[in-house]
Amino acid sequence: MRVTNSMITNSSQQHITNAKNLFLKYQTQFASEKKIQRPSDDPTVAVRALQLRTTYTQIRQYASKNVSDAMDWMDSTETALKNANTTLKNMKGYLNQGANDYLESDQRNSVLSVLQEYVSSIFEDEANTDYSGRYVFSGYRTDTSLIFPTDTDNLEYKISESFSSKAIDTIKYVTSNVGYVAGNDITDYSDQLASQDTAYRLQLSYRNCSNSAITGDNTVFNITTSYKNAAGTTVTDTLSSAVVSSDDPNAYDVDAYNKANGTNFDTIYLYDTGTVIFGAQAYSDVQMNNATIMVDYTKKEFEKSDIRPEMYFGCTSYNTSTGRTINYSAPEKQDIRYEVNFSQTAVVNTQAKDAFDPQIYRAINHIEECVQAMDELEQKMSDVDKQIANSADEDEIAALKELQSRFEAEKKLRTEVMTEAFTKGLSMVSFTQDKLNVALADLGSRYNRLELTEDKLDDQSTNTEEKLSDNEDVDLTDAYINMTQADNLYQASLSATVKILGTSLLNYI
Repeated sequence: MRVTNSMITNSSQQHITNAKNLFLKYQTQFASEKKIQRPSDDPTVAVRALQLRTTYTQIRQYASKNVSDAMDWMDSTETALKNANTTLKNMKGYLNQGANDYLESDQRNSVLSVLQEYVSSIFEDEANTDYSGRYVFSGYRTDTSLIFPTDTDNLEYKISESFSSKAIDTIKYVTSNVGYVAGNDITDYSDQLASQDTAYRLQLSYRNCSNSAITGDNTVFNITTSYKNAAGTTVTDTLSSAVVSSDDPNAYDVDAYNKANGTNFDTIYLYDTGTVIFGAQAYSDVQMNNATIMVDYTKKEFEKSDIRPEMYFGCTSYNTSTGRTINYSAPEKQDIRYEVNFSQTAVVNTQAKDAFDPQIYRAINHIEECVQAMDELEQKMSDVDKQIANSADEDEIAALKELQSRFEAEKKLRTEVMTEAFTKGLSMVSFTQDKLNVALADLGSRYNRLELTEDKLDDQSTNTEEKLSDNEDVDLTDAYINMTQADNLYQASLSATVKILGTSLLNYI
């Protein structure tokens, strides 16, 4: 085959171009430290790079965003729980003081004031904590505060609250007809008596409840018990109840109330104090069967810092301004989950109902009632002392002294009741603290698992970075050698071309 100069020229040009392209390839690798510049350079490397980069982006999203946000949420929750726990510990000191010593008027009112502030602090400052504008203890309703921010009178609630049989307290109460009556003599005052008796009490989570049904409903109050009998069948009983005010003279005495009304009631509902008083037989049946108690009641006016019922109970609300009715199911297992790793989620929230028991409010309410009763009694005693000091009539003085002795006897009884109230408050604080500590322990276990996930993500991130580097990055030593070889090849192709193209037909003439 005849080889022409043009053929040699074209071939030389092709070799030079190939050498230049190879040199450019290795020079670009050396400068960019990457194996490829475009997918067509090596489709396998390109596809694997896309997969690894996607994986790495997801890992960094989990580690730097999701896990970090989840841990911040849980840190806020933990701080609130620990602060509440500290407050409960402080409350115990004051309750111990009231349970073990007789407190004078100024002392007991000071102690009561401190206890009320502590309870308000637990719910207003800790249970109502928010993180980045989201309330951490409100379940799915993170945009709604746990408590009412202002006094609210346009909402009516029908509340369904469940209790165990252990929720019924055995309490002491005092009834008295002792009081000053003008013209009474010693005999009249001798007939006046104060007595102490026992009642079986169940406190609802709210006081100042309503004695009328909410709009669109006809239930003022309903109480049922349920239990399993020996055959394993669930038995439900509806208890009869009288709805009365705590001002009723027979408010705490079911038997006396029955006699007064000629009707047999199982319970008495004191709507203004949110208290249910059980008769002896009804109490015995509940305890014997270890029954669950379900109470339906209504509340229409809420004060600032009252707990929203839907955060703790199944309930129905009616807005008197808009006419809107909302049915709320019981807030069970409202878990807010963050995706923290591939196919892994973490529950970040703790619900208020699992950490803060509203019954602690009622324990302090009971102490308040006892303190007020004692204050009223001591005021009466002080008034009698003034009357004795200002009287010159020996018969009147003798009658007043007899009245004072009756007051003294009543004071001993009320002191015992007040001491018991402080003791029950101490028990309630301990129970609340135990409940809070369980929630704190649960939060800690979830937080520890999240820390393990964070460590795992850090390892995954490092491994993925290494794989990305192995897949995309070029070894600089190899790149330099390859570039040098390509440059030598290019220079050699130029030299060879010069020698070949420099020879023509004239060289043979």
